[in-house]
Amino acid sequence: MNMSGLSFNALPPIDLPFRFFISAPLFIIACALLILFSGEALWLSRWQANMLALTHGFTLGFLTMVMMGALLQLLPVIGGIGLAKPRLMASTSHILYSAGVIALMLNFIFAENWLTISALILLSLGFGIYLCAIIWLLVKKISQSDAINGFRLALTSLVVVLLLGVLLLASRAGITMPFTLDKQFTNIHALFGLVGWAGILIISVSFQVLPMFHVAPNMPKYIRQYLSVSIFIFLLVYMVYAEFALGLIVISHGVFALTLFYVINQRKRKIDDTSIKYWQLAAATLLLLNVLYFLPDSFYRSADTPLFIALPDKTMLLTAIFIYFYLLSVIQAMLLKILPFLSYTHLQQRCLIDFSAMQFIPHMHEFLNKKQGLALYYLHILSGLSLLAVICEPSLYVFFAACLLLEFSWLLLLMIKCMHLYFTVSQKIHLSNKA
Repeated sequence: MNMSGLSFNALPPIDLPFRFFISAPLFIIACALLILFSGEALWLSRWQANMLALTHGFTLGFLTMVMMGALLQLLPVIGGIGLAKPRLMASTSHILYSAGVIALMLNFIFAENWLTISALILLSLGFGIYLCAIIWLLVKKISQSDAINGFRLALTSLVVVLLLGVLLLASRAGITMPFTLDKQFTNIHALFGLVGWAGILIISVSFQVLPMFHVAPNMPKYIRQYLSVSIFIFLLVYMVYAEFALGLIVISHGVFALTLFYVINQRKRKIDDTSIKYWQLAAATLLLLNVLYFLPDSFYRSADTPLFIALPDKTMLLTAIFIYFYLLSVIQAMLLKILPFLSYTHLQQRCLIDFSAMQFIPHMHEFLNKKQGLALYYLHILSGLSLLAVICEPSLYVFFAACLLLEFSWLLLLMIKCMHLYFTVSQKIHLSNKA
C-alpha cells in the first residue's frame, strides 16, 4: 500500500463517514420495494414519476450519499487540512440530506405540494451546509494535486446540479419561472449530476486510490491534468451543442477506460482482488457505452419496431448501464477498500498513546474478508444483468427487485459487520488506555 503524500493528522471521527455509508444501501432497498410496488408500468418511460423517484434513489440516496461520506475522509488525508467542526457539520447535513432525499422520492410518487416544498428546503439545507464546509476547505491553500483539482470541478458540478434541481422543484411547487424548464433543462441537470459530479469525482479519486491500494503506477500526466477539465468543458458545451458535446464526453470516458486497463495491468502486486475486478468491469462498461452510443438509431427500439428485434430505448439503456455497471461498480470497489482501511487506520491512531493496545487490532482482512467481497461482486453482476433484462422485458421486474434486495442487504450486512468489529476493538483499546 502506497501512503506517500498522505496525512492522517486531520481525520474526522470515523462515525461521521460511517453514518453516510450505512444509510446508502437502505435507499436501494427502498428502491427495490418501489420496483415491486410499481410493476411493469415503471419501465415504459424514463419520465414516469416512479422512475424519477427510482433514479433519484440510486443517484442521491446511494451514489451521492457514499461520495459525501468518502470526501469527509479523503480531503483531510489528501489535502492535509481538517474540516471545521466536522461533527456538527456532518451530523446536521446527513440528517437534513437524508430527510430531503426521502421527501423527494415521495414527492415524485404522490405528487403532494407539501412534499415538494419539504424536499426543496431539506435538500437545499443539507447540501448547502455540506458544500459550504467542503468548498471552504478547497479554497484554502491545501494541496494542488490533480485529485484535489478534480474534486473542485466535481463540487462545482454538484453546485450546478443543486441549483438546477432547486429550480425544477420550485417550478413543480407552482412557483412561476421567468424561463421555460423543458426536457433539455432536465437533461442538463441529469448530465451534470452523473458525469460532472459523480463521473469527475470517480476519475479524480482513481488518481489516488489505484496507486494507494493496488500499488499501481500513477495515471499518465496528461490524463491527470487534462481529462477532468476536458469533460467539464464538454459539459458546458453541451448546453449549446448537445449532440456534439455528448459524443466527446463518451469518447473521453473511453480514453479513461483504456488508461484504467493499462494502469491496472501495470500494478506491482498482481494478486486476485475483488476491487480490481470492479474497476475492470467499470472500464469495460465505458468501452461498451462507446459502442452502444455510436450505433445508428435504427438499432434501437421505436414505436413501430416489435419487441426483441431492436435494442431498448437508447437513453434509458445507456443511462442504466452507466449508473449500474460503471458508477455503482466503482463505488462498491472503493467501499471494499475504504471500510477496512478506515477502521484499521482509526484504530491505529487510537493506539498512539499506548502501543501495547496494538495487540487488539485485527488484520485488515478481518474487517471485510475476500470471500464476502467476491460474493458481493457476483451479486452485483447478477443484479446488473437482471436490470438489462427488465429494460428489455418489463414483466421481469420482480426478478430485478429480488436481486437488488439480495445485493444491497448483503452490502448492508458487510458494513454492519465491519463497523461492529471496529467499535468492539475500539472499546478494548479504550479500556486498555484507562488501565
